[in-house]
Amino acid sequence: MAGMTLGDSVHSYTTGYSGLTGDIGSLSTEWVLATEPDRITREGFWQEASFRYAERKHLRTNIDGAALIFSCEAIDIMIRLGQHAVPAYNRPNLGALSIQVDDMPGRIIYPLNEPREIVVGRNLPYGRHFLQVKHIANGNSMVCIEAFGYCSEPTGELEFSLTGKHNAWFVDARAILTRNDKLIANRLVRNWLTGQCRLSGLPPGKGYRLELHAIGWTSFIADDIEVKAGIETILAPVYLDAAPPDADKKWLFPHIGRQAVHKPGESFRTRFQAPNQEIKSMYIKSQTGPAAFSRKLNFQEDEDAAYVYDREFVVTTPIDTPPGLYDLVVRAYRPEQGDEYDLCSFSSVMIVNEYPTDPVFMSWGHLDTQGQYQAEYLRNMAEMANLVGADMVLMACACNPAYIAGALSILEIPYVVNFGNHQFEGFEQWFGPQENIIDFGPEICVLNRSLPWHENTAQANAMFSERPNARIKIINAFEHNAPMELLDTHRIALIHDGHGIGDRVMNMGKTPTRRVGKINAESFRIIRFKDNQVKSCTYLNDAVAPIPFPRGTTKPLREVIVPPANGINQEITVTIINDLLEPFPNCRVSILMPAGEYACNGGYIELATLSDCKQFTKLILRADAPPEIHTAIKVYRTRD
Repeated sequence: MAGMTLGDSVHSYTTGYSGLTGDIGSLSTEWVLATEPDRITREGFWQEASFRYAERKHLRTNIDGAALIFSCEAIDIMIRLGQHAVPAYNRPNLGALSIQVDDMPGRIIYPLNEPREIVVGRNLPYGRHFLQVKHIANGNSMVCIEAFGYCSEPTGELEFSLTGKHNAWFVDARAILTRNDKLIANRLVRNWLTGQCRLSGLPPGKGYRLELHAIGWTSFIADDIEVKAGIETILAPVYLDAAPPDADKKWLFPHIGRQAVHKPGESFRTRFQAPNQEIKSMYIKSQTGPAAFSRKLNFQEDEDAAYVYDREFVVTTPIDTPPGLYDLVVRAYRPEQGDEYDLCSFSSVMIVNEYPTDPVFMSWGHLDTQGQYQAEYLRNMAEMANLVGADMVLMACACNPAYIAGALSILEIPYVVNFGNHQFEGFEQWFGPQENIIDFGPEICVLNRSLPWHENTAQANAMFSERPNARIKIINAFEHNAPMELLDTHRIALIHDGHGIGDRVMNMGKTPTRRVGKINAESFRIIRFKDNQVKSCTYLNDAVAPIPFPRGTTKPLREVIVPPANGINQEITVTIINDLLEPFPNCRVSILMPAGEYACNGGYIELATLSDCKQFTKLILRADAPPEIHTAIKVYRTRD
């Protein structure tokens, strides 16, 4: 499966239900959605539902005795359960299912204790069979059925246990199974309560390759897997490390979601846990493919600020630091062990040549990012935020911090995230206190608040009071109903929120403060400032409408790079595709080229940076994207 990326495989899956179909030679497992009325007979009450923007709908019931009947010509029959609700939303599927094939002896299965796919009939006599799945209630329990599968030839299964760091936040993953470069299955797997996974209805054979992708964790690949007919192949347990890996309490600031934003040559403070270590050096670094870009920092400890485990330093960036988002790295020596190690705060330092006069924000809210499929959508949002040329991202009312941190790790700009009524407990481990502030230079500040406004606002008031000269003050909030006294006293220009009542775009108070809120979970906004006020925040100058981006669809703003900008090809073409009805000025594309000097047609080169190894040049391209137009930028080398 060399050369297939996660993005390619996800796209192939989301174009239809064929992602569950596998076929090699004459064997073909067919899958039928439980919601298809022409194929599935319902007895009793069943409701079509989609668990918080799940990939597909399912049928669910809490009525004892409610049944589904499915008929097919096959020898193997499978069912696929719906996803268990996660703690932030509801209880899991606590009922039981009575499984009856024809007049054979039945069996009872408990979704709570099963992977999402279950073989319910195997090696049956070929011909038409009838499967009845009946709910056995346990109090007010519920069960969810997503699909039925069947095959006219013998099939096999793969089963494995999947766990990882931050396992309490680990919901599901995408499993991609290939053989001889042919896609066999591309499915979401995992019972998050037990870690069990199963891929069923697979053609027997050798030479399978299994990829597991969970945004927020490292990926896993296993080759040379054999699937045997009529039996289940059990793989060794899989454990995934976190990515980014620094969701702990050793680094207090700066950190993801609360970056330090500065110009070259400026200083900022950092605080982390290294109580007895000798600090050998500090530097910032970024990585683009095989190319590393770094700068060594000057640092001085503020010894009066040290307390128990925590230490605080003032660090200064070199005057020649190129703009970009960097990891902050501390090289420390442990005298008790006699070794050196690195502490790293990922994507925590943003360097800009100039602070924006009229900043541009990309925003969204309440996307219900609770698992893998939802995180794939959020990653598409992050890719568009990089391209649109925004200065910063405002994300409101978030859910699962592990998937969110993973999806936003590709951002090349600062961002803030607050957590609201569907929050996963412990999000502070990733994104820090429930209320904090980011300074985008001395004139722009963004208060990020996960608390409802009926809770104390003294800290918000104090943080704004410490910045009396900031000309643009912004709040990224869970809800918009901040006290008018707070908004008026500090002349708040914008309050962005992801949850609440009232007009989603409106003026509030005397300043006035522009409220810009979430309308739905399938859209985003571009918020543009002019003269310290919100100039625009809606689509096509509508009163309230955001920019539409339905789930499962192609990004309306995207770039295509041919051939790949991987540091090998000396000439490439970047095409910016804008399917929307309004323009996006000054879009930004980052590419990696072999070392040298470059020019382009169709846009301009804003920045060229030589890698540490002197073998690569990173280019930042800029170009306007008119509505419904493909804009081509041809990049070529002019001198070695």
